[in-house]
Amino acid sequence: MKDIVRILQDIATDKNLTYHYGRKAALNLLDGSIEPTQIYMLHEFTNRKSNYNTSGTAIVSATYEGKFFLVKHSDYDQQYFQERGDETTSKFTTNIEPLLTTFRQIGNTLACLEAEVSQWDNIDVTDALDANMDGLLCSYRIKVPA
Repeated sequence: MKDIVRILQDIATDKNLTYHYGRKAALNLLDGSIEPTQIYMLHEFTNRKSNYNTSGTAIVSATYEGKFFLVKHSDYDQQYFQERGDETTSKFTTNIEPLLTTFRQIGNTLACLEAEVSQWDNIDVTDALDANMDGLLCSYRIKVPA
């Protein structure tokens, strides 16, 4: 059975995303190595639960629960939407909205891997982490067969 860390790492690589896995405090230290145009998948530690067959004699799947940031570098002074003018140059339009498509593509890829996705949601984030990033904080619950 392939672990969710490797599954998400493979998906990120296939989609040309930069993948990092670790505690939020460690992910917060990426500031010096951020490329302005690159999209990052910053995967926080995950919870794992083994699922046994009905007789309790073998593990048949694992359920993973966790979060990851899907973000790109941002301009701290950029407006969120249209507070100071045109929304076409806003954090939402230039950084967050395009990542909604990427988030949907990752979810569809997981479905093609025969994973049972019971939670796949996100919330907008701006000026996240010390690296000053905008995008999505994504939450998941995924069951992967052995």
